Amino acid sequence: MGVKLGLRSLNLKRAYSSDDDDLLNDFYIPVLEKSIEYNRLAGFFSSTSLAISARGVTGLIRNDGKMRIIVSPKINQADIYIIEQAIKSPEQVIQEKMLLELEDLENEFVKDHVFALGWMLANHKIDIKVAIARDDYGSLLIANQIQQVGLFHQKVGIFKDSEGNIVTFSGSVNETAMGWTGNIEEFKVFQNIYEDQKEYVDADVSKFERYWNNKSKNLNVVDLPSAVKSKLIDIAPNDFDKINLEKWSKKKNKVQLFETQEKAIDAWFNNGRKGIFEMATGTGKTFTSLGCLDKLTNIESNFLTIITCPYQHLVQQWKRELDNFGIEYDKLIIADSSNHKWKSELVDTLQNMHIDSIMKTSENSNNIVITTHTTFSSKDFKSIVEDYKNNLEFFLIADEVHGIGAAFNKKGMLPAYNWRLGLSATPERWFDEIGTKEIYEFFDKIVYKLDLEDAINTINPATSEPYLTRYRYIPKFVPLQDDELEEYIQKSKSIAVKYANQKKQAEKDKILEALLFRRADIIKNAKNKYSVLEKVLDEIQDDLIHTIIYCTSEQMIPVLSIIKKRKIIAHQFTMNENPGPVKEYNGKSEREYILEKFADGSYQVLIAMKCLDEGVDVPPAKRAILMASSGNPREYIQRIGRVIRRYPSKKEATIYDIIIRPTFDYLPPNIKEIEMKIFEKELRRCEEIATIATNSAEALKMIYAIKVKCMGDTLWRTSK
Repeated sequence: MGVKLGLRSLNLKRAYSSDDDDLLNDFYIPVLEKSIEYNRLAGFFSSTSLAISARGVTGLIRNDGKMRIIVSPKINQADIYIIEQAIKSPEQVIQEKMLLELEDLENEFVKDHVFALGWMLANHKIDIKVAIARDDYGSLLIANQIQQVGLFHQKVGIFKDSEGNIVTFSGSVNETAMGWTGNIEEFKVFQNIYEDQKEYVDADVSKFERYWNNKSKNLNVVDLPSAVKSKLIDIAPNDFDKINLEKWSKKKNKVQLFETQEKAIDAWFNNGRKGIFEMATGTGKTFTSLGCLDKLTNIESNFLTIITCPYQHLVQQWKRELDNFGIEYDKLIIADSSNHKWKSELVDTLQNMHIDSIMKTSENSNNIVITTHTTFSSKDFKSIVEDYKNNLEFFLIADEVHGIGAAFNKKGMLPAYNWRLGLSATPERWFDEIGTKEIYEFFDKIVYKLDLEDAINTINPATSEPYLTRYRYIPKFVPLQDDELEEYIQKSKSIAVKYANQKKQAEKDKILEALLFRRADIIKNAKNKYSVLEKVLDEIQDDLIHTIIYCTSEQMIPVLSIIKKRKIIAHQFTMNENPGPVKEYNGKSEREYILEKFADGSYQVLIAMKCLDEGVDVPPAKRAILMASSGNPREYIQRIGRVIRRYPSKKEATIYDIIIRPTFDYLPPNIKEIEMKIFEKELRRCEEIATIATNSAEALKMIYAIKVKCMGDTLWRTSK
């Protein structure tokens, strides 16, 4: 789930050029979406920039933000003559030229952006001042002279967010449609979060304020003529939603994929358009999969793409990523509980596609369905797809493909899907060999892999830094208390007989799973974990910000008590938050609001349960304290992934892993053997995490010491 963080969350380059970058979509729009204030020394101004930057402007408005722009009208020699002859004042000439432009709204594009400008003026979202340029003798300068003497040559833009972060840019880009999409433009970017860039930020801010307050020698800065302002306000709709800006801000250029992503795409095509991408969080697997779709669209025509993902909030995230990538589609259907018409929409779309295929009237028709694993596997969804399996072709993209192997979800793996792509950082299912096997049989093999270690050590071409941040791993081993140990032994004995009587491996696996669940309640909620948590919090009390504590529902109250005792500002993050927009949160959902406050430091700590494992990105998070875990490697990788996302001020992440140190005494021999295997497997998981940590030697030493202490001679027998 994407959450709107501040300017810190953006991985901005130091310089942008239209030769290499999509200035609008790579810089202008995303930065405006994070801002509450935008100040612009724009040079020659055209309000078309408001349409070209629609998503950014909309984001600024939603943030209750405001724009201040200084513009320079293009005065010609005839205008100068009229002014010099005292026929009209400079202000009159400027006003009349602007009013004349408003009378000539020659197309829908111009109308939309002028309406937007008027709405912003009426609602106090923008202030515009007009800069009249003069030479050293006080004479007015026409447009060509302004360019020759260099006034406004270095355009300046200043963005501010709610956290006080500032991003500025200066360069040759004009505030016009062509400036952001057509001309050869370039500019440099500075951020006040970096010490060596602060003086440049301060200089840009000072320059703008000097001009805005009319303290520049060669500029006379005046308010926007009242007649022009009134005209704009009069023609603007009352409701901003009635202004159709989005259509003008669609990406025309698709995302430029990197060599590693192109390699993955080629591998999928070379494998008969089937396969799995095993890619760690933050390495671009979403865009890589969309690269497959983009390439497929250029080869095939009139097929239906179905994208399935675990949760409803990820459906919306996929929709955003389609737009961000630049995928153009004829029909997009959201098939989940938020759209009760999805069945009829899907049937209508497939019927039309079928007719087109018969009549051969379709040219590269691109229709897409985004759904959840649950809907994807439902009887209704399967039935609709099956009805057209002999007439049309289907492309399936399964996000978090490990989830497709679950008992219900696997029903959705239909032969009707001609081309299949699975995405996951961890495709194998925990203690489910059958489900894992079925995933590989349906999607085929892993055709491209970029695991956690690779992601930490591989440079991302977009940022010239590794995909993920390095981390320290600190395992904390603690024993059960006596009463917990007794309960654990009794529960273990109760299933020993059942295990001994089973001959089939599948049944034995079920017994193993049952044992894991029974021991989980005791091990996850062991009382000794709380004292370890208290010690960790004491150690980091001077730097608590951006810490996530993972716990169970049973641990939530004790953990909150510990947090409250230390006067730590925290918030719990469970599955009970309101997922819809809330008025008091400025239209954000409760979940988005909590994550935003955590990101800006208002909440020092998040106390989270399982819902923060998958699909939720909080790049500022730099520390995780794992109070409980199922032992599933996927869960650990996802939780580590939450805190090793790259973020400008984050140099290193830290993971505290609180693990129960078992006692094998008094256990029945067959259960003891199982328990040792389980613990040995958990230690191997710890070793894998420790091996790529920055403190690997220290962490591995602690793990090995526990291994020897708990397993003794068994260690040597099992390792031979």
